[in-house]
Amino acid sequence: MKHNLKYKLRISIATMFAILSFLIFAIKIIDMPHFIFGVPHTPIRWTEVFIEFMALILVGLPFLYLVGKWESEAQETEGKIEQSRKLLYVILEGSPAAILFIKNHKVIWAGKSVEDILGWPVEKWLSEPSTEFCYPSKEEFETIERDVIYKDIAKKGRVAYEYDYVHKDGHLVPAVVRMQALNKNNLDEGFIFSIIDNTERKKAEDVIKKLNESLEQKVAERTKELAEKINELERFKDATVNRELRMKELRDEISALKEKLQGKADPKQ
Repeated sequence: MKHNLKYKLRISIATMFAILSFLIFAIKIIDMPHFIFGVPHTPIRWTEVFIEFMALILVGLPFLYLVGKWESEAQETEGKIEQSRKLLYVILEGSPAAILFIKNHKVIWAGKSVEDILGWPVEKWLSEPSTEFCYPSKEEFETIERDVIYKDIAKKGRVAYEYDYVHKDGHLVPAVVRMQALNKNNLDEGFIFSIIDNTERKKAEDVIKKLNESLEQKVAERTKELAEKINELERFKDATVNRELRMKELRDEISALKEKLQGKADPKQ
């Protein structure tokens, strides 16, 4: 926009110069004061006219060159702007995240991905006064906007959170949400709002959670089995040790009885 204003200003100046040059030349050649105001006719001095004509050409050619250059630059800039606009549009439309521009609670622009994630058509998003329709209830919508979105975004200019939105068919869609204010000092300028489908990650987390729970259960069962084995071994060990001690006591008693019997059988005694 700023470039267009500069270009128009340059063209206007060049046009005014061309018109002014033509008028000056016309006054000299046609003697317009004589025809318009009735002043006495002034003889044409062709030498002066030729010099002035050449001077106009010498001054005018650079202007014509500049005008052509300015027009070429303007067209090149406009082409780059249009190319960037198309590229940005393709990126936004092709993004796996649903991109929306929200201003005063109303969706001003929405990418096609929002239909893939939440099922609601783009027309629905653009026609509604707010995004309340994708929340479980009005109270939930007001709570999220008041306590989660505007409270945090007013401080930092951006906010990220996880939330389960209502799909068109009624089921909840877990999503990662990010919002970025265009100007955190003036929230009325609007937000860039992105929704990333978190369903697959949630499913993976649930699978991992179940696997962990199953693993914990198996570990607990295995630990219990090992504890029982250890207790059994401890009991076996105690029984074995007690048996060995008892056998040692019996061997000692047998040895003592043998010695006693041998003492009685000895004639020297």
